[in-house]
Amino acid sequence: MLALLRYRFDSDEQQHLHVAWGWTVGKIQYRDVFDNHAPLFHMITAPILALFGERSDILFWMRLPMLALFAIVLWATWDIAKRLYDARVAAWAVVLLALFPPFFLKSLEYRTDNLWNAFWMLAVLGIVRGWRPFAIGFLLGCALAVSLKTPLLLISLGAAFGMWRGLQPAEERRRAEARPTFEGIAGFAIVPAALSLYFISAGVWDELVYCNFTFNSNLAKAQDNAWLLRSLAILGAAGVVYMARKSDAPRLRWLLAVTCGAFTVTLAGVWLLISPRDFLPIFPLLAIFAAAAMPHVRELVIAIAVLLVALFYYADRFEKNTDWHYTMMDQALRLTRPGEPLMDHKGETIYRHRPFYYAFELITRTQMAKGLIPDTVAADVVRSRTYVVQADGPPWPPASRAWLSAHFVNLGRLRAAGQWVKGGTFTIGVPGEYVVLDANGEARGTLDGTPYTGARVLAAGPHRWVGKEEVCVLWAPAWRRGHSPFHLRDLDF
Repeated sequence: MLALLRYRFDSDEQQHLHVAWGWTVGKIQYRDVFDNHAPLFHMITAPILALFGERSDILFWMRLPMLALFAIVLWATWDIAKRLYDARVAAWAVVLLALFPPFFLKSLEYRTDNLWNAFWMLAVLGIVRGWRPFAIGFLLGCALAVSLKTPLLLISLGAAFGMWRGLQPAEERRRAEARPTFEGIAGFAIVPAALSLYFISAGVWDELVYCNFTFNSNLAKAQDNAWLLRSLAILGAAGVVYMARKSDAPRLRWLLAVTCGAFTVTLAGVWLLISPRDFLPIFPLLAIFAAAAMPHVRELVIAIAVLLVALFYYADRFEKNTDWHYTMMDQALRLTRPGEPLMDHKGETIYRHRPFYYAFELITRTQMAKGLIPDTVAADVVRSRTYVVQADGPPWPPASRAWLSAHFVNLGRLRAAGQWVKGGTFTIGVPGEYVVLDANGEARGTLDGTPYTGARVLAAGPHRWVGKEEVCVLWAPAWRRGHSPFHLRDLDF
């Protein structure tokens, strides 16, 4: 609970929540809200989000369902370990897994990977328990509808089964039945087929294909080291095959160990952006094998002590690092109204539509740097009459960053349309209603040759101010809603 309340929010969490919000207001993923992930996680959690309404601490509340997924994975790990080894190994495996920093911290976050991992571990449990292939296939189909990394798990699992069959006598291989395979495929197809039919009927199939496949695969065109990763993966695959042929472990242990090795190799060879969360599905299995490899309590106690120190370090000593997001959300809800657009990096402000389609994650920024995606932020902001944008920062493309810095003024965590007056002149980037402010409120002077008496609609382009020198021109609704560049509200919550 300490980490849940204090561990910093990841920008991926906010991006996922923005996509889920789109479903709650009638938008369709991929067409109305950009996303390069499979849709099931957002569709499932959208009703939960709708229950809370617009609130600045929404990410904390949306982390709570992740605890249920965390518990499911721990339970599946315990059951699998008990069946592969014994209750002692099962108990220690759960402790090791729960304290392993990448697993613990990522499992707290509101992200697709946690639902993906839960479906996968239930499918593995089904394999170990001997469930019907249809049920196992159904769970794997749900995993595919959550994450596009699922095919890598299927390839790894299939490779493990294939190697196992290849090591069996020819007569035993001939006796293998095809029916379980077809049954598993039937269960696997249900959820992906249903979602495909929905998006086709909504006329969004092309957008789904682009976001999930074309957009993601374009990263390879922008990467210069893909050949090196694939070369290392080939060497790793050869190592997995060699170790598998030498092992005489019991069948299920062998299958799961080879699956872990094959997944690591496949991920390295195919997935160009690798992070700790990509390995979530194999962490539970590795925890089981680690617990089994340490038969003495002393070894396990030392391992747990190391994990606790590492967890304390990687969790930033459990310092409270969430207030900045609450502050930004509080400002976003006061500075804008429902239906008004807000330009942020990835959807960090959650409840407002972004005028620019793409999220500025690494894949987008890499493709923009290579010229594969045009930078139309300035044009989109003007076209949509967007008067509020997120604060300055590295995620903005260079041209957009310069234009936004020139035509928006800082209000804390966010910026509003306007400009500081220098030498009696200023330029409006987004046409609309503006006020002229000084440190005491609305300033006195002459605007464009006529006395300034209050908020005025200004066209895009240069304007002239005669009067007090230290003034700022600001989007009028921001002033009416309690914001001023002379009195920042960074600490409000």
